[in-house]
Amino acid sequence: MKKKNRWLMIGAVVAAVSMFSVAALATTPNATGYDALIEVLKANHTSGSTVESATVNGSFTVKVDGETLLKANGTTKVGEAGAVSNDFELTLMGIERSGSMYSNNDEEVYFVDETNDLHYQVINLDNEHASKRHERPGEADFHNRPMNKAEEALLDFVVGDLKENFSVTNHADSSKTITLDVSKEEIPLPLRLLVDASSSVDKPERAHAPEVSAEWERMKQFPFFQGFEEANFAEQLPKLKDDVAIEYVRLQLTVDANNELQGVQGELAVSGKDEAGAAHYVEMKGEVGFNGINATTPDVYDSANKSIEIIDASAFDNRR
Repeated sequence: MKKKNRWLMIGAVVAAVSMFSVAALATTPNATGYDALIEVLKANHTSGSTVESATVNGSFTVKVDGETLLKANGTTKVGEAGAVSNDFELTLMGIERSGSMYSNNDEEVYFVDETNDLHYQVINLDNEHASKRHERPGEADFHNRPMNKAEEALLDFVVGDLKENFSVTNHADSSKTITLDVSKEEIPLPLRLLVDASSSVDKPERAHAPEVSAEWERMKQFPFFQGFEEANFAEQLPKLKDDVAIEYVRLQLTVDANNELQGVQGELAVSGKDEAGAAHYVEMKGEVGFNGINATTPDVYDSANKSIEIIDASAFDNRR
């Protein structure tokens, strides 16, 4: 599989499972974090070897007023010839679920509900558009080349004074962590104004929300999804209306000695008051790490002595 398609698949899987554990050893005294970021963006990775397999670890957490509403983590293994396996754990409003997925090719996809010890095979998947991606002329060259002078100048303009908020930390194995840490007081004025404008816009009432889809009604027949609708995650997220502010933004990129990306970590906190005047504090944290490059073999589903239920994907509309 071509490198580009491979990483597109990795990104798609990780997005479903969804996204801070780097140990700092020594801070570089003579180079800024922004300079280190530029070095990464200017590195030419097209000369590197093709990525045929990799392991991706991801986690994502949402807290409201100190209470964890959503916590998800998982490990995805992507191998050659389209083989993929994934293990994940999910806690939504106190409802815990765990599962795994296996795909050896486009025709064989298995899902295991580990929570209820139920096994499924998904058939008739619509892959008509899965392997086809329309590209504009020159698009591949854009994604597989280093940043040029004009793009560097544009990034300098956008980042502006936030260059001082970057730092770089060196590690014993010659890898490094580039960190952007922006506090509430340092959030650029245009972004603060955008947040204020966004919070002041009247949101549509629930009466205008789309009705529960027939697809979701079908999904609720499976024990894995039962209880999620009652949890009503969206309703638990406060609708911030007044005094909305970004409290802080933190972003970390970890790269190896060759400036190849090894992991991404991010944090965002937002505060504000709802329509009743109650104050809220929302925190989101995510992490994605890559390892086992060209040394990963996805797990294979063992159907021996298993009672497997067939799920016909053609019965679900709008599957994309």
